[in-house]
Amino acid sequence: MSTREQTEIERKYDVRDEAVVPDLTGVRGAGPGAEADGDPQGDERGRGGASPVLEVARVDRAAPAHLRAVYHDTDDHLLLRSRVTLRRRTGGHDEGWHLKLPPTGPAGSSGQQTPSGDPGTTGTDHSTAAAGGRREVHAPLGVEGSGVPAELLGRVRDLLGGRPVSPVVVLETTRTATSLVGADGSELVEVADDVVTATVSRAPASGAPTSSGGEPVVRRWREWEAELAPGVDGASGEALLDAVEARLLDAGAVPSASRSKLARALGAETA
Repeated sequence: MSTREQTEIERKYDVRDEAVVPDLTGVRGAGPGAEADGDPQGDERGRGGASPVLEVARVDRAAPAHLRAVYHDTDDHLLLRSRVTLRRRTGGHDEGWHLKLPPTGPAGSSGQQTPSGDPGTTGTDHSTAAAGGRREVHAPLGVEGSGVPAELLGRVRDLLGGRPVSPVVVLETTRTATSLVGADGSELVEVADDVVTATVSRAPASGAPTSSGGEPVVRRWREWEAELAPGVDGASGEALLDAVEARLLDAGAVPSASRSKLARALGAETA
């Protein structure tokens, strides 16, 4: 079974039900040293060593898609506490198994996480993590019920120390994705408008709140995600995300208190 790896650089926002994704055509971000009022084509050629200016020439909005993600972890959420998420997702253009890892080194080796009994406590410098992005390893979907791919478990074997993982949360998401496209036709950013329903399958060992009678806990929310397309990064990518963020904030969005849907589903807003 083959795997592939990429760096995920994204920003997340909380929004109200009535919010509308704004028109993002013409959004332009200039990295350090670029001439914001100069010729964008000249900037893109790296004139004088300046970071290229990235500008959105058009937006393409896809039809709503239904995503279903089953997250796996230990009973006490060891992976989440180490800023690692493991899921099997169906639906959308990137369905399959996804393992998300911290920006540098294997899980737990970057010095950025300090596991504790609280799934929401990681000790991570979120500004550093956001700048570096998270590593995301993909594996094919496979047959449902066949278990986590061995290649992905091998990436976190030392962290798990032989402990088993099993489903802990199911996320059902209705996603409307908007692609921000440059003048050359390449995608620069994807803005995802997500309406999420999360079902926590059982009470965690850490004692996080659950409903009375042991029934599953269901949480619902809406969020926007702005993620750089593969190959778009560095100062220019961050500058473009800054410009997109300004439009989203004007439309009523606020920076998310949570770093992942899994953390939010479990009530661990800062994980």
